[in-house]
This record gives sequence, C-alpha cells and structure tokens, in this order.
Amino acid sequence: MKYNIIQYLKEYGGKSFRESPFSEVDALVLSQMSYLKMDGIVPGFGKGRGVSLEEMSRHPDAEKMFTDPLYGKQHKRVFRLVAGSRRYHLVRVNYYKAWFDEEREAQFAAVTFFLGSTSIFVSFRGTDETLVGWKEDFNMGYMKVVPSQRSALAYLKGVARYTQGRIVIGGHSKGGNLAIYASSYAPPQIQSRIRRVYSFDGPGFQRGFYDREGFIQIEDRFCKIVPAQSLIGMILTNYRKYRVVESYGVGMGQHDLMQWKIKDGKFIYRKEIQGRSSKKSVIFNNWINSLSKQQTVVFVETLYGLLRQAQISNVAQLLKKPFHILYTAWKFFRDLDKKKRNMFFQTIGKLFFVMRETLFGHNGRSKKDR
Repeated sequence: MKYNIIQYLKEYGGKSFRESPFSEVDALVLSQMSYLKMDGIVPGFGKGRGVSLEEMSRHPDAEKMFTDPLYGKQHKRVFRLVAGSRRYHLVRVNYYKAWFDEEREAQFAAVTFFLGSTSIFVSFRGTDETLVGWKEDFNMGYMKVVPSQRSALAYLKGVARYTQGRIVIGGHSKGGNLAIYASSYAPPQIQSRIRRVYSFDGPGFQRGFYDREGFIQIEDRFCKIVPAQSLIGMILTNYRKYRVVESYGVGMGQHDLMQWKIKDGKFIYRKEIQGRSSKKSVIFNNWINSLSKQQTVVFVETLYGLLRQAQISNVAQLLKKPFHILYTAWKFFRDLDKKKRNMFFQTIGKLFFVMRETLFGHNGRSKKDR
C-alpha cells in the first residue's frame, strides 16, 4: 500500500474540517487542484458565488478539466476522490483565472477555495505542460520579475478585495514561488489576513529577496516543503528553512506530489535532503550565479529557439521526439550566428567547470577522498 494523497483522501475524506482540522496535507491537495483546466466551469472575478466541488463533478464539460497530456488521468483520480468526499465536496470554488501569452512568454493560473465563511485557500498553478510555461521558469534566472509573478500579486489583491477573513496561500513548483512572491509584495492590510503560505517544492528567488521587508513580515507564516531528492525546489534557493518529506519517486520523479509519503494524516519527514541531491542543487545554483545576464539570456533564448524550430510546444512532445530534436539541433546550430553559438557552448562549458570544482576541487581529486 502506498501512503500518499490517494490513501489520505480515502482515510480522511469522511472527516469534516471540524473533526480533523485543515492541515498541510490539505494544502497539498488544494495546490494540486489548481492544475485542473476549469475554464467555463468555475467563474472568474465578479461572475457569481462560485460552484462547489460536487457541482463541478456534475458539470457537462467536467472531462475538459483533465486534458493535461501527462498528468490528466492522475488529476482526474484525485478530483473524483475530493469531490466525492464529505471533507471537501461542499468547498466552494471561485475566481478562476488562467491566461497564456506566447509573445510575453507567460503562463499563469490561480483559483480560490472557500473552506468556510471566514477562511479561503488561494491556489497558484505551477508550470503546466506548455513549453512557454517552462520558458518563463528559465527567465527567472535573469529577470527580476516575470509576468506570472506580477499576475499572482494582482490576483491576490483581487481576492482580498472580494473577500473577508483568513487567507491561506499555496502552490506546487512555480505555484509555490508565486505564492511567496504575492504574499511578500502584498500590502500590509492583506498580509495581516494571511495565516499560512505553502511552497511545495517551489524554486526560490534571486539574491536579496529574502532580505526584503515584505518577506520578513510574513516569514513566520512561510512553510516550504521539498522531497528528499529535490532539484526544482532547490533552484535559486539561498533560504535554508525548509522541511524534507520522504518520497516513493526517484530523482525528478520526486517532484510529483503523488509520490510524497503521508501517514496518519501527516507527511513523513526526514532530517535533510539526500546528499547527492544537495550536490546537484549546489552545482546548478553555482552555475547560474557564475553567468552574466547576457550569457544567461543567450543560453535560454537559444535553447528555446531550438525547441521551437523543432516544433515542440509542450513537454509531452519533448519526451516523444528525442531523435527529431537531435536532428533539428544539428541544423539549428549550423545556421546559428557564430557569436551566439560560441556563447551557448561556453555557457555549457561553465556548467562542467562548476561541476568539477564542486565535486573535485582544484586538484582534480574527489572531495570524498581527501
């Protein structure tokens, strides 16, 4: 038996929030729910009271919510258990907002869950299956603010304007980054309503963010949780206050929330992330910090240009067409401007240099052997 979200919903789905108070596992469940495609099912701002999860399950277009090519079946399974449970079925869902802009390289979605008359959960979607969504993630490496972060702040302000009472905020992956960004830049009157901010394996921020007054004001309510072999959640991370959950997955598979271990209604925690994962994140962050803005821009834009020329528009296609991408890469780099081509490969060279320095130091001997 796997002790994960599915088992949690089976064991606790029959208990009300009064019988078993809202927990960080519930925050994980509602963070995952933001990945559902709710267009035409959940209203936006100023368009009604919203709908219950039970009503969503009976909507004529309900199947459209599960069209993610990679995780659609998984999302459907979780949703059916949530919507059919005593714990969640009357939770009202409102203020769904989703937009995608290829030109601005932005992908954003958020939704709000009404847990009761005085408490709401604002859920920010992480990176979806689109290539543009992943491109925006890479842009975080050199842009101080990306469009989805601005949208997250505007969304939170909108929710605060339409509601009263306590606010809990959360998100998985990029959604966790958006949750902490929005809460940190929110005006004091909104920050005073925030009870908890959850980032589930969400990437961090560039240097200086955690020293801002806005973050300091909500720091005691910030909870970051990463899996034992976290990589995404450790990117751009110089903030070391996080908790580590055990996972059934391996490597990048641990980023999947369905793999996180849950027992007796709680996450199964360990003391720290695994050493190999820690080294990977150190290498990646040191590499990012070693690059100039120009090098980062050229690298990201070149890689994105290659994938677009290969007519890759989502992650599913990326996984299905490895040989096509290799063939396209050969033609793409052959025709690429010489200066950009050299800078791209120099940047990759820096990655190997940083990897060697981190693992072996200056004399080429493994740090383990010293």
